[in-house]
Amino acid sequence: MTRVDLSLKSAAGHPSCIGVGFVAVDIVEGSGEGFVSAGGSCGNVMAILAWLGWNAVPFSRLGRDWAAKTIRKDLGESGVALDYLSEEDTVQTPIVIQRFVEDVSGRRTHRFALTCPECGGWLPRYRPITLAQANRLTSLSLKPKTLYLDRVSPAALRVAAWARDMGAMVLFEPSSIGDERQFQKAVDLCHILKYSHDRLGHLRDLREAHSPQIIIETLAEEGLRVRYRGDWTELPAFEAPWFRDGAGSGDWCSAGLIHHLGTHGSAVFQTLQKPRLLAALRFGQALAAVNCGYEGARGAMHALSRDQMANALTELSSCKPEQLPEVQSTANHDSEIPKKICATCSTDKKDRAPPKSKRLPRRSAS
Repeated sequence: MTRVDLSLKSAAGHPSCIGVGFVAVDIVEGSGEGFVSAGGSCGNVMAILAWLGWNAVPFSRLGRDWAAKTIRKDLGESGVALDYLSEEDTVQTPIVIQRFVEDVSGRRTHRFALTCPECGGWLPRYRPITLAQANRLTSLSLKPKTLYLDRVSPAALRVAAWARDMGAMVLFEPSSIGDERQFQKAVDLCHILKYSHDRLGHLRDLREAHSPQIIIETLAEEGLRVRYRGDWTELPAFEAPWFRDGAGSGDWCSAGLIHHLGTHGSAVFQTLQKPRLLAALRFGQALAAVNCGYEGARGAMHALSRDQMANALTELSSCKPEQLPEVQSTANHDSEIPKKICATCSTDKKDRAPPKSKRLPRRSAS
C-alpha cells in the first residue's frame, strides 16, 4: 500500500454537514465505573466533524430527560450545533448500553444491549423525524456541503432530496433495510453508499447498485472494499497500535471521508480521481485505528488533544504498528451512569401503579 498523507487539518471555511438519523446516549460499561456519552452513528459523525472544524448540524428527535441533557452537553462541548435536536415531551431519548466481552478467539470485543438491566423493559428506540420538522429545515437558508443519512423515513428522504438539489454530497450509511421502498429511494438519492458486510453484505444488489457513484463495504478488522467507476479496490485496515474498543470505527471512517471529499459538495465528482478517494478512505481508517485504543465510540476525542491525534496519525503512517507507543487515556468523563436508566425505573415507586400480576412486564418498543 502506497504511503498517504495522514496529516490532521481543520476544514477551511467551516463547511456545513447536516446529519439525519440516529442520535442516542451511550452507556459504556467499561473499565472502572463506566461512563455515558452522546452516541449513535449520526451523533458520532457529527461530533467528529465538528472536532475537525465543520459546522455539524444533527437533525434528530430527543426527549426532555437525563439522556437528552447528556447528549446536548457532550455534543455542545464538541462544537456541534444543537438547534435541530428537538425536545419533546412525547419522545424518550434513545439509549444504548455497550458492554465488553471476549469473542471465541479470546479477543476483547463489544456488544450492544437495548433492554434495561433493572426492569428488563426495552430501552427507548429511535423515532424518525416528522415531515413538519423536515419542512422547517428545508425552508431555511442553510446550504450544506454534505448530508449524512443513517435512517430512512419519508421526512429523512425529503431532507436528502433537498440537500442533493442544493448541491450537497449525500452519504447514506444504513445499518438495516426497514421499509424496502424507502431504502431503495435512499440508495437512488445518495452519491456514496457505505454499509457493513456483517449487516448487509448478504445483499448482492447493494454491490451492484447503479445510482451511487461510490460504494463502500466495510469488513471490520480486514479493512474495506470500495467501488468507483465500476472497479473494486480493497484497502486493508491499519493495525491498531493498541486495542481497547472497536466501537465507532465506522463512524470515524465516515467522518474522515466526508472531511476529505465533502467540502465542495457534489461538485467533487467532476474532478475526483481514484487516488484522492483512496487517500480519503485511508485517512478515515487511520482515525478509526487510533480510536481503537480508547473505550467508547469517540474515546480518542476525550483522551487526546488535536496535536496528540496529529502525532498519532504521523506515527501510524511512518512506523510499524508494534513500534508505536501506547498513549495512556486522559479522558475525563464527568457524566456518571445514573442509577435509574429508563423512564420506568426512574419513576418514584410511590407514583407507580401496583402490579396487576406477578408476570414479567411486557416489553414495548418506544
